[in-house]
Amino acid sequence: MKEQYGITFEKVKIAGGSSIHYADNLHWKDGDLSDHLYCSDKYATVAQIAALDRALNGEHIQEHWGNVMGSGLYIYPADGEVEIGNDLRRISIIDFKELLEEWLAFLNT
Repeated sequence: MKEQYGITFEKVKIAGGSSIHYADNLHWKDGDLSDHLYCSDKYATVAQIAALDRALNGEHIQEHWGNVMGSGLYIYPADGEVEIGNDLRRISIIDFKELLEEWLAFLNT
C-alpha cells in the first residue's frame, strides 16, 4: 500500500547502536500521510488500527482524534474515509489501515 501512496520507509542507525524509523514521501500530495506515520510510535499505531477496525465493524468510535504526536487525524466512518494532517485530503479507511499495518511491521524490525 505504501508504494501506491509514494511512501518509503527507512531505518537509520544512530550513535549508540539504536535506530530511527523514518517514513518519507515521493509525491508532495502524500506528505501528510508520511508525516503522520513518522509521528506514530508503536502505541499510537496500534491504537489507530484498533479504532479503524471498530469503525469498519460499525462500532461507535471517537471520530476526531485531534493530534496524534503532532499530526491531525479525523475518522469518518459513515464515509469510509480518514483525513490526515492539514491538507483536507481524505483516503479510505481500508487504505489507511493497511498503511498503518505496514508501518507497524516496519517499526517491529
